[in-house]
Amino acid sequence: MVPSLQGRCDADAAALPAGPAAERLIGALRARDPQAGRAYWALRAWSRLVWQPTYASVFSVELAGGVLPLASLGWDVDVDEADVTGFAVPASSFAAPHFAGATPGSGRARAAEQLRALSATLLAAVQANLPLHPKAARRQLADCVLAALLRVQPIARLADDALSDIGADWLAQLGASGDSGYLAFDTAPGTSCLALDRGVCCLDDRRAGGDMCNTCPRLPRAERLRRLGAQDLRNSA
Repeated sequence: MVPSLQGRCDADAAALPAGPAAERLIGALRARDPQAGRAYWALRAWSRLVWQPTYASVFSVELAGGVLPLASLGWDVDVDEADVTGFAVPASSFAAPHFAGATPGSGRARAAEQLRALSATLLAAVQANLPLHPKAARRQLADCVLAALLRVQPIARLADDALSDIGADWLAQLGASGDSGYLAFDTAPGTSCLALDRGVCCLDDRRAGGDMCNTCPRLPRAERLRRLGAQDLRNSA
């Protein structure tokens, strides 16, 4: 589904706890993009640390009816690439029957509780190195959850209305209602589909060679819809 999602279950000593992982990643970002600034380094580090466990958690709930344990995670940080290349879940975390008797979506509240705890841990880890506003972190987590659900949609064959309802439930469970959303745009055949209506800008345009993405909240809504429609036409050519 997502080739760059590299989670594993083991006790790999090479995987770093949140604090050291954040420190190493922020140092690598400073070295790679010195002109981007503190706000970019902090938000980028947060997003790279949180996205893989978040995607894996959403997939577990919505596609397998299970709840992925998120305590005591470790992260693989590639200093040369200034990125997180994977995460590790301790094997001992699976002692409890996380998947027994569950149905898709039934573990949403429990998974959201774990994501909130993980977010608090990662926020503290980033803030130990750089300022990061909790609202920005929460909104990026909300964006990440809804983006993961867009990956779920074609596999679970969810209609747009159903996906929007599931997304709203996730955000409510996370205490992030209204922090992200979906917007519908017209596709080439004359139908519509959903794209992410981001709650926060990733600040990628602050680094050399960076740019605003097609769904950047700093772009006017009309421009986002125009870009999404143009992208869909290119992909269907």
